[in-house]
Amino acid sequence: MRYLFHSPAFLTVFFALVGTHGLHVSFGIIWIIVIMVQVKRFGLTTDNSRRLMCLSMFWHFLDVVWIGVFTFVYLMGVLQ
Repeated sequence: MRYLFHSPAFLTVFFALVGTHGLHVSFGIIWIIVIMVQVKRFGLTTDNSRRLMCLSMFWHFLDVVWIGVFTFVYLMGVLQ
């Protein structure tokens, strides 16, 4: 059975991947705003530095995941 771009299975997987990534990016943006408010309010304390490092690692993890998702979806179209 051959899957096409307009098939329900492809669209389900595509929107699940992109939707999940969108939720993670939205969470990251909210986290960035919270950290910015905390740094403006309390300065760059040890706790805020640690939170900023965790945020940085999360954001770069999203970069790597997005490259993987984009490559996977692109290759699905090319290999058909």
